[in-house]
Amino acid sequence: AVDTVVLDKTGTVTSGQMSVVSVEPAAGVPDGELRLVAASLEHASEHPIARAVAALVEPVAVESFENHAGFGVSGVVDGRRALVGRPAWVREQGVDVPSTGSGTNGRDHTTVAVAWDGSFRGTIAVADTIKPTSAKAIADLGTLGLEPILLTGDGRAVADAVAAEVGIERVFADVTPADKLQTVRDLQAEGRVVAMIGDGVNDAAALAAADLGIAMGTGTDVAIQASDLTLVKGDLATAVDAVRLSRATLRTIRANLAWAFGY
Repeated sequence: AVDTVVLDKTGTVTSGQMSVVSVEPAAGVPDGELRLVAASLEHASEHPIARAVAALVEPVAVESFENHAGFGVSGVVDGRRALVGRPAWVREQGVDVPSTGSGTNGRDHTTVAVAWDGSFRGTIAVADTIKPTSAKAIADLGTLGLEPILLTGDGRAVADAVAAEVGIERVFADVTPADKLQTVRDLQAEGRVVAMIGDGVNDAAALAAADLGIAMGTGTDVAIQASDLTLVKGDLATAVDAVRLSRATLRTIRANLAWAFGY
């Protein structure tokens, strides 16, 4: 009965294997110091962007660590009270983040801002790659009569670039985990039957609220537990197979019932 498929971007449409493409310290900030603070703070987070940043250098211990879901992380690194996360969120914490740190360093990069002791210290840009099967799988979902929608916490430019490459027209960008949940509920309020496909902690609430929650088997345990169905290979093409199989199963059930009542 599903007619709408909401897709998380990172780890679902894309590989989720993020890598750092640039480190840009603010004036007077040593490159090594920026890397150390950012990597240490992100080390405790499971987000793909965090894992990429954490791999920059060997981390040191962090005190008073806090994960602000969908926004960033904070804590004390070597006596510095530090923040790493979305530039807009870091700005909301009272840090003067330059407008160039607005969320992207290009169409395929996502940027996080780094600050400590109340001052902006630099940005780190990471990039992801689209899974080779995603575009065809999304086209196949459309052939089955399902509308694909991209839902991501990444910036608008990154989201639009990925959506254009895989053939998705409707995009929600810069969303928080709460926004993802609300988007699913809004679609349901329109009378849609919604499937949500995701892989991360940030997707768990939306997966649980959707009429059908589908988790990537390569994702987090929280996402898998919150979903109804798990794609063991973590491949969107398997989701297409699942829809086809379920429809074929229903056709068989109806045919069997018709023959049974006729007999």
